[in-house]
Amino acid sequence: MGILIVAVLATALGFILIILIGKGQPVSPASPENLLRETVTDLSWVRQFGIEGFQRLLLTLFTEMGFQPERSERGRTTVDLYASDPTPIRGGRLYVHGLFGAPGVPVEADEVRNLIETARAEFIGKGVLVTLGRFTSDARDTAKGNPIDLLDGDDLGKLMKKHLPQAFATRKI
Repeated sequence: MGILIVAVLATALGFILIILIGKGQPVSPASPENLLRETVTDLSWVRQFGIEGFQRLLLTLFTEMGFQPERSERGRTTVDLYASDPTPIRGGRLYVHGLFGAPGVPVEADEVRNLIETARAEFIGKGVLVTLGRFTSDARDTAKGNPIDLLDGDDLGKLMKKHLPQAFATRKI
């Protein structure tokens, strides 16, 4: 009976020590509770990788989402990615235009119109306009009724959390 009491006390003391030692320790950014937070979508850290990192991010993300990249081109502030979805019936070609614009400057409706024109000229079924920032309300209105998806920084962050959780958590592309 004495050994049982000592074992229970030692176990309880061990748990108390674990709780006290672990209190205040940083939680891993890849822990499930951090990945599920909807408010942590700030992607300003992507800017430190430059346009090359932004291109790598888009290629990796869309590949993880099941698209097969056909070609990718990079300008000074833009990334163009052509990909295909091999899924029968709902698949097709996709044109992704990434804008690595200045922080705090929203994307205007002209960019949406340019995306629509390029997608039509290339005979592409769907276009995606991606930015780390935001879109103006005119840009969103222009996209309505067209086969265009707009991904702002928040939406891009959510996709990264879902398809590239380790990259999002460690802030590495």
